[in-house]
Amino acid sequence: MELKPEQLPADLRRHGLRPAYLLAGEEPLLVHEAADAVRAAARAAGHDERDVLHAEPGFDWSQLAAAGDNLSLFASRRLIELHLPDKGPGKPGADALGRYLDDPPADTVLIVLAPGLASNQRRNAWYKQLAGAGAAVYAWPLPATALPDWIERRAAGRGVTLTSDAVAVLAALTEGNLLAAAQEIDRLALLFPDTTVDADAMREAGADAARFAVFDLPAKALAGDAEGAVRSLLRLREEGVDAVPVLAALTRELRLLHRLAGAVDRERALASVRMPPARKRQLAAAASRIRPTAALALLRRAARLDRINKGAAPGRPWEELVRLALDTAAAAGPRSPGRQRRPTAGNQTTARSP
Repeated sequence: MELKPEQLPADLRRHGLRPAYLLAGEEPLLVHEAADAVRAAARAAGHDERDVLHAEPGFDWSQLAAAGDNLSLFASRRLIELHLPDKGPGKPGADALGRYLDDPPADTVLIVLAPGLASNQRRNAWYKQLAGAGAAVYAWPLPATALPDWIERRAAGRGVTLTSDAVAVLAALTEGNLLAAAQEIDRLALLFPDTTVDADAMREAGADAARFAVFDLPAKALAGDAEGAVRSLLRLREEGVDAVPVLAALTRELRLLHRLAGAVDRERALASVRMPPARKRQLAAAASRIRPTAALALLRRAARLDRINKGAAPGRPWEELVRLALDTAAAAGPRSPGRQRRPTAGNQTTARSP
């Protein structure tokens, strides 16, 4: 069967543990919490032994069958966790999963964890077989219209009472970043026990929460979300965040973008990069859209901005950051039909007065 993340706890209470779970999706917080819920239910049911397998390149899929057949001297019930890459198990893995699910071992629960999967992966037989043998939980990105309700439910579950205006403020501060919203709600539970939090208190308490935009800014720029990138920058400036760490976060992404844009084997170059799979896909897509010379031009502008921040070159740091973010969004973001690229330092043309 297929479940929404919020349906999983009730299913565990009502039906107990199923033989297998596929927990995947594009909201890491929801996938992580779904896995924690299954692990907790497994521990409560006496599954005291846990085997963790990571299906990285070169993984020996016979380890899955061996984990299922392995008898322990210390525990009669086991939990097997299989972590898949974002491209799914591949044919050898799909075959191994099929053999496992055809005759699942007794007193064993299998959790298959995966990041966001492409639509063709969700139509494959291995996905359907996992859902049929147990349950598939896929965490889709939360629509912006659903975020206030999610925040209100989350807060209530942590014993935090928010006014409707406070909910709106937190939704605006976190802009769909569920991890940032969850962390802020946990902090509110400590700051305001047995107190209703209104909009003013939320704004004051949420000043630090807005700083997640330091790390969110590069993702917005590479996605072509110029408006969101500028909004993040303005908020950071209003909160008194220094321009130096903001530039550092953006420069790191620009270095990777330049490296990937010029790579002969982009997938191999990306394999050594440590970041969530969804961000890797976004970076690879941006690298396929930008010329290496344009990426280098953006990187050189970031270097000049670093000199401005240090007082070694004239300029206004925040204004330059806005221009750099806008040009990054224009150069690396998805193109829409008829869209013109915003000129960057690498492809500017000189405008002449009539």
